[in-house]
Amino acid sequence: MSKEQMTLLCLAHLDWDNVWQRPQQVMTRLTTRYDVWYVDPPHISDAIDAPELCELYIDQGVRVLRPIFPAKQAAQPDGYWEAWYSLLPDLLRRVGSETIMWVFSPYADGLVERAKSHIQLAVYDCMDDLASFRGASPEMHRRESNLLGLVDLVFTGGHSMYETRKERHPRVYCFPSGVDVAHYQQVQKEDTPIAAACVGIPHPQLGYFGVLDERIDWQLIAAVAACRPSWHWVLVGPTAKVDPSELPQAANIHYLGKQPYAELPTFLKSFDVATMPFALNEATTFISPTKTLEYLAGGKAVISSSVADVVAFYSEIVAIADGADAWISCVEVMLGAGPDELRGRNERAQPLLAANTWDAIATQMADLADEQLRR
Repeated sequence: MSKEQMTLLCLAHLDWDNVWQRPQQVMTRLTTRYDVWYVDPPHISDAIDAPELCELYIDQGVRVLRPIFPAKQAAQPDGYWEAWYSLLPDLLRRVGSETIMWVFSPYADGLVERAKSHIQLAVYDCMDDLASFRGASPEMHRRESNLLGLVDLVFTGGHSMYETRKERHPRVYCFPSGVDVAHYQQVQKEDTPIAAACVGIPHPQLGYFGVLDERIDWQLIAAVAACRPSWHWVLVGPTAKVDPSELPQAANIHYLGKQPYAELPTFLKSFDVATMPFALNEATTFISPTKTLEYLAGGKAVISSSVADVVAFYSEIVAIADGADAWISCVEVMLGAGPDELRGRNERAQPLLAANTWDAIATQMADLADEQLRR
């Protein structure tokens, strides 16, 4: 199938201008194969009386649209989905019938069901187990079961998610987190500056970038900060689904907010240790953190809580620790590592990085989609 023949309509669960992660990484690369339309999740507005579909801009070849729903309608029982279903026919007319529909959320089942007769292929990219996140409705499990009965292909964002779905659909494929190696290898170049926001923060810095939400072990961060006041936590990213009272406050804990994807290497360059301080809870049962490979591409020492996919696939190169005492011991070893140890770690990382690029992942996904279309 050529780009002229097919459109890829991505109904996303994250805004395009949110933290740059799997949806953006994959969709920008699929523009070489398809005309990609990326639809943000609907926004709610008091300023309109009827649902609207707004074309926002084109970014790196991806056409970005956003549905806007009237607040009054969205607040009514079933009003949110009635608004979506009223916009869907217009959206399908715009993209045409030679279309692949690509969704990320179980809640897209009704949209896929209504679109099936107008599209050529439906793909469910299960990048996260959304039903395990804070505030998720029990209905999401039922909706996912319905979605699995509607789509032609299922991709999972990690091995744990693959294991729980491989028997529920005939075509499930595992695509764990990828990495843009060249982007993060900028960290190791002498001419890459350190982010201005990090310059005034003392070292050693324990750094993290990503969404700051219920998956983070805030008690661990607070405990390490209290036990080692000379170590500074540098937390880069927006907060979500956490109350401000849950965020520990101390002179050596620094919240730097959301930063552009292009600038992340300048923050990573400042980190002495790159961290994944995840809580071991329902929300982290199935995660496969994208930042694992990003940290390694930057040449950084990495420490993580014992998240299942990290333990299974990265424990020979990523330090695994649970609890403040274990974290402190691991970080002390990392901070004292010599050049030979650092060189050896970076050498062990190279095969992992080469095997898990976003370029390769997007190509394999598109090949599977095109193969299914040929069937």
